[in-house]
Amino acid sequence: MKKIFTIILAVLLVNGVTELHQFLKLPLLLNHFRHHRMENPSISLLEFLKIHYTTNQHPADNDDSEDNELPFKSMGTIQHTDAPLSFKKEINTSVPVIVREKYSIIHPEGVPCHRSYAVFHPPQII
Repeated sequence: MKKIFTIILAVLLVNGVTELHQFLKLPLLLNHFRHHRMENPSISLLEFLKIHYTTNQHPADNDDSEDNELPFKSMGTIQHTDAPLSFKKEINTSVPVIVREKYSIIHPEGVPCHRSYAVFHPPQII
């Protein structure tokens, strides 16, 4: 069920965003080709496509409305709308309060009883 839903959603998305929906007009192309074939039995599909898509020398047969309905003949209107997103960000403009505390550099229990000079002495030869 998930797979079917995913496929349907993907087809709808691609159909709306791309020109894939033009392929749904292929039956119109074939019907229009049959109509031209009745008028001129010697016309091939390639000649028909050449007349309708590459040259502007289409014979005056008063079917311009049908010609414009052919796939990839006219492009639809592209509409793109951006919705502005605005987020209100609070800016703190207050100055932080600085609390002054007294720190003592002297050990609260007094001076530790160690000799710092005992650590630093020249190397001895053993």
